[in-house]
Amino acid sequence: MMYEIISFRELILDVIKIKVAGQCHDKESQHKIIKESKRIMSSILHHATLVEPDRAKAYIRQHQRGLMQLIDEVEALTNENEPYADQKSRNGMISGLVKLLHQMVIDLQQHLPYYFDFDCPVSAASQEQLILDIASNSGQILKKVEELHADQETINLFKQLFKNLNDYTGRFTFEQAKYLYAFFDSIKMALNTFVPPLDFSDIILLLVSLNFNHPFFYHSCCSHLNRELQNCENISEQYRLIHFFKKLIGQVFKTISIPYHKNLPDIDEAILRYIESEISYLQSIDTIAEDLTRGGILESNFKVTFTVRQLALFINLQVEAGIITTKSPKLLHQYITKHYSTTEKDVISEKSFKNAYYGNVDKDIQKVIEKIVVMLNIAQDKC
Repeated sequence: MMYEIISFRELILDVIKIKVAGQCHDKESQHKIIKESKRIMSSILHHATLVEPDRAKAYIRQHQRGLMQLIDEVEALTNENEPYADQKSRNGMISGLVKLLHQMVIDLQQHLPYYFDFDCPVSAASQEQLILDIASNSGQILKKVEELHADQETINLFKQLFKNLNDYTGRFTFEQAKYLYAFFDSIKMALNTFVPPLDFSDIILLLVSLNFNHPFFYHSCCSHLNRELQNCENISEQYRLIHFFKKLIGQVFKTISIPYHKNLPDIDEAILRYIESEISYLQSIDTIAEDLTRGGILESNFKVTFTVRQLALFINLQVEAGIITTKSPKLLHQYITKHYSTTEKDVISEKSFKNAYYGNVDKDIQKVIEKIVVMLNIAQDKC
């Protein structure tokens, strides 16, 4: 029954051409097209009830694609370069026809959602309107975020997310369009419930609850968690932090059932997989340390006469000289802070060791040199 769409297309194009020539009355043409659109919709809906579900789905989606192609074809006529005596009236008529065709597609979606193809791209006009809505909502949200005294990390997250949505080169699908309208409404409602200062972790939980599985948001979450882990004083604090974060993500209740991107994992599942990999990494550090201690390679707590800064410099020199080889400075720092103590501290924080590892103080360098000279003298005596 696709011939009905073909006939409908011919009717619409004929009316546009006649209108251009000034040979028809607006009301008569409008009534004729509206009457035909209702007849076609009634016929489509009736026929879909007479066939098997699989055939009905194919039938509906065939007509959906036909209507979408017709929408794009009619929209393109607005931008024709040929001059017309009454261009404004012509464009107004085309705009009305496009709205009518859009309504037919919406009727298919509302009456037969199970058969409707939500992966189908929206029309060019719908895409343009959606981009305008994204820009408008983005401005409102950024203003509200700044009013809530959000930190720069949160502001940058929203700015980049909105930029990515605005710069999207393809067309959004019907499902993505439906999602984005719900997404922006939900964010604006949620922000009205927050009190300043707005915390980045609150935004993570909010966007996870909205099922926003955009790649940039995922990478932002991972980067944020990694920075927080780096700021921990020791591996025990890292364990506590990462398990607490895992608990928060696992308990998030999703308020939007569909994800932003259908072909990507749900955002909570993706973040939880990243967290599990970080937990496995921390466990591997403990395992390596236990194996070395059990094998007698190092004492479980090895005390040195250096200060923390001197020990860090001494370890750094061994790495640069090739005595100690490691692909992960972070792993080395965690091992040293777990198994070494100094004259000034029984427990070395990973953060203080890391800062000392990459910083040099003249008096500390001199102290390390003195110890190395003593080592050289001992070695010479053994020759």
